[in-house]
Amino acid sequence: MKLYNKIGLFAAGALMMTSCAVNDPFADKMQIGEVVPTVSWELSSSVCKAGNEAGFLAKYYTTAEGVSIDHSEVWAMVTRTESAAATQKLISSPAYTKTVNFIDTVRGFHLLAEFPHAMAELNGNEYHLNAAFPTSRTLGPVTWQTPGTWAEDMFTAYYPATFKEEFCAQMLKYLTDGDTYLSGLRQAYLNYDFTAEQVAAVNANHADLKPLPFPAEGEVKDDLWFANDTEVVTGYYYFVVENGVSKEVEVATKEEAIQAGIKEELIYDVYKSPHWLYCRYSDNTGGAITSLRDEYRPMWKELLQLIPFEAWIYNGPEKTYSVDFTRKYALEVQFKVIDTKGGIGRDTEVKTIDLN
Repeated sequence: MKLYNKIGLFAAGALMMTSCAVNDPFADKMQIGEVVPTVSWELSSSVCKAGNEAGFLAKYYTTAEGVSIDHSEVWAMVTRTESAAATQKLISSPAYTKTVNFIDTVRGFHLLAEFPHAMAELNGNEYHLNAAFPTSRTLGPVTWQTPGTWAEDMFTAYYPATFKEEFCAQMLKYLTDGDTYLSGLRQAYLNYDFTAEQVAAVNANHADLKPLPFPAEGEVKDDLWFANDTEVVTGYYYFVVENGVSKEVEVATKEEAIQAGIKEELIYDVYKSPHWLYCRYSDNTGGAITSLRDEYRPMWKELLQLIPFEAWIYNGPEKTYSVDFTRKYALEVQFKVIDTKGGIGRDTEVKTIDLN
């Protein structure tokens, strides 16, 4: 029984010692092994103007025998965060903004400031150091937003090399890969000033198709891409199944469909529209639906590829270019205390200061 009691008392004591260690806020900041200074610190603010000093309050002490504090240090790592965006403004739909973000390390951990122990004041059983460390004026934020004049050199400096190409490719995909943004395709045709030579060159590449129009003197583009007229029937279509796939067949007259063996109630109207569009009655919707004719999709892609990036993002009413670039720097800082034997104690939490 006595042996059991001794074992029980030893276990209880060990548990109490473990519990104390877990609840000691300084124990979490100490290095395992030799006794080193115990350290904690707090920043005056997590934000600082680049070029100003950042204040802090550090608290530290040592329990090592025959050892005193020599000095303390602030170490820092410099990080940079960039956000580059551009927004489509040439047409009302689709609303499209391309954004890229970068975070990288400008400089790894390095000694930023050193403080002699004499600067600290004894407060009870620990030393308090109320001081500040410098920040660099060159780490101020950079912004480039909605300029009224285009600056290619600034864009090249701030944006990835492939940004323009990817932006324009996405706009082409929106406007020509499907029919969701047919109104946007029309707006792009109307809003951008294609030249007669540009339209002629695209038409020449597709001589087998009826050419896309270019306004003659006295004409306006609105009249060339006119609104569909569901009161005027210009043809008919019906469905056939080939190899298990339903396919539409377009004919000029209803008689052609009937001669092909199609029941009259399965013959649907095709309405008046620009020749690159296919506007017809849909039994599924009970009304007209419109799509870009497939043979004209490559033609429109070639034409839209002539619209430069700057034209896509130019905000006409505001007379600005819709770009938004920001670059910000931050310091990841750590406080260390060095004793006379070279032992290093530190606050293990790396703190962040955003520079503005």
